[in-house]
Amino acid sequence: MSGQILAITNCRVSSEEQLLNNSLNRQNASVISAAERLGAIIPSDGQWSGSVSSKKGNNLKRKDIQEMLDYCKKRPLVKYLIVDEPDRFMRSVDEAFYIEMEFKLIGVKVWYASDDDLNNDNMQAKLMKFMKYFVAEGSNDERQRKSVSGQLSAVKEGRYTFCPKPGYMKGDVAGIHKVHPVRGKALQKVLKDL
Repeated sequence: MSGQILAITNCRVSSEEQLLNNSLNRQNASVISAAERLGAIIPSDGQWSGSVSSKKGNNLKRKDIQEMLDYCKKRPLVKYLIVDEPDRFMRSVDEAFYIEMEFKLIGVKVWYASDDDLNNDNMQAKLMKFMKYFVAEGSNDERQRKSVSGQLSAVKEGRYTFCPKPGYMKGDVAGIHKVHPVRGKALQKVLKDL
């Protein structure tokens, strides 16, 4: 790989539940395609993927970001960090631009695979990138407000606000769980046998 341009990739979802959908596979295909268009090779140890919170306040110390920065500092042939789109990288305007600058200072450009217009260094691209991060951060703030409000309402109504425990399932009445007819009985048997 001597002299070859290298790229690292980051594919991210926000929660363990999202790992079950196809988002990481789709993101992975997108970043690989972008690397091919750039003529860059992705080293086998240059891929980060998984469930990581990217909400405002979490990004400066995110383990994956620190690992990628360290990786690039040790490998000057890495010229790109390819992510699918801004909200898959992080959901904070200030932190996004700060982290982009951290990579830029070591010669690595953050590249958005799903939107080539964001990869220019002109004012239009900067504005578009700002708007993408602004929307992502706003979406996170709205979700947090709605989640807290919904949780408080459920508690006031006497409803259980979390996913059913193993062996249970959602009941006919919101917030009231019942024993799952198959899993619940199987779990009960295992516990009794123990």
